[in-house]
Amino acid sequence: MVSRSISAARRVVSGPNKPALIVSLLVSLFAALFVTSYSLAMSDPQPHDVPIGVVSPGVTPEQLDKALESVTTTSFDVESFATETEAKNALEQQQIYAVLVTGGSGSSTSAQLFISSASGASIARLIESDAEQIGQALDLTVTVTDVNPLSPNDPSGLVLFYLALASTIIGFVGAIQTRVNAGGLTLAGELAWDAARAALVGLVITLTTGPIFGFETFPVLPVWGVLSMAVFIAGAVYSFFRVVIGGRWALVPTWILFILISNPSSGGAVAPELLPPFYEFMGRWLPTGATVRALRDLTYFPEAPHAEPYLVLGAWLVLSTAGFVIARRVKFGAGRLDRVEAVKPDARGADAQNGA
Repeated sequence: MVSRSISAARRVVSGPNKPALIVSLLVSLFAALFVTSYSLAMSDPQPHDVPIGVVSPGVTPEQLDKALESVTTTSFDVESFATETEAKNALEQQQIYAVLVTGGSGSSTSAQLFISSASGASIARLIESDAEQIGQALDLTVTVTDVNPLSPNDPSGLVLFYLALASTIIGFVGAIQTRVNAGGLTLAGELAWDAARAALVGLVITLTTGPIFGFETFPVLPVWGVLSMAVFIAGAVYSFFRVVIGGRWALVPTWILFILISNPSSGGAVAPELLPPFYEFMGRWLPTGATVRALRDLTYFPEAPHAEPYLVLGAWLVLSTAGFVIARRVKFGAGRLDRVEAVKPDARGADAQNGA
């Protein structure tokens, strides 16, 4: 009985069963890592050093900071502004998430609390829900105004995150399917189809989200460009790993980079200041986070764009493409891969004959 069990176990870890066992173990591990990563990043968001402003002759940054922390039990970075215009400009530039403006000092002073849901819906909800208690702590009557509200069709502010997520996943899945089903392409052919596929996917999801269903209102051409870039980057990263470590395992590092790290750290579902420090840092320099920030600027802050997300996407585009091209040319040349594969058996046969 024991010998039969040992024999059955050996069959499971040998022959064609061995790779099936390895894949099953890896898939189980990655499922656990997926749940862990997203739970760590999003399940219990804790604000830390959230930048907000104050314009008031009677309320100092220290007083507002103390009132905020006593009510929300979180940390804030309060900055004083000389005028309401200056503070609103900082709000528009997404340098701060909210600003408290008062007209004077005294126990009955009224105040305006300006928030920006488009900058970070989770932080805006946190501040808005505690506005009354914050006013009581400062002896103020607070009126809340959302100067950059989210689309009524996207009250949670998640559509832009879903766009970035779709671009990433379809980007490397499309690259996988192209390599599997069109393996006879040259290097130029692979790059051409990668670019065409990225442009098509970017256009389809842009039109679906914008003009067709109206989930968001944004300029179609710039958004199309950003999403196409995101699709191409994900595909190029997978293609690089496929050449370097082989098609059998190329999905593993691609999945780790994009699904386990880049997507949960993007700041699309939860504002960066609510993420753990590791995710907050990584999200700034990875493709999904840059895509989310670029889309947010184009959709809600077209008059105050930031260069950083485009520089990040541009760097990933250049480096991933260059890495793939160099690795492909060095390992296989620029010709058709099916011809390379066809030569290998002949070469092995020639070697065997020479050895004989």
